[in-house]
Amino acid sequence: MKDLSRALRPHHAARLKLARRFYTGIDNRADPRRLGILLHTATLCSCWMCGNARPYLGPTIAERLHAVKLAEES
Repeated sequence: MKDLSRALRPHHAARLKLARRFYTGIDNRADPRRLGILLHTATLCSCWMCGNARPYLGPTIAERLHAVKLAEES
């Protein structure tokens, strides 16, 4: 069977560009550079609402429970 990964990359790029066309509230189709940035970087910024929550909120509940279990074993 033929490997379709070469055809899938442009397909997914076009699909994501279409889906993220109005991602910032404006039509990004007119600016191909901005649309390419949205293709590879979906988050608009790295603030506490858009970015990874771990630096702002600390470890998750599962990580805290794991740390407690490790402390009890020692």
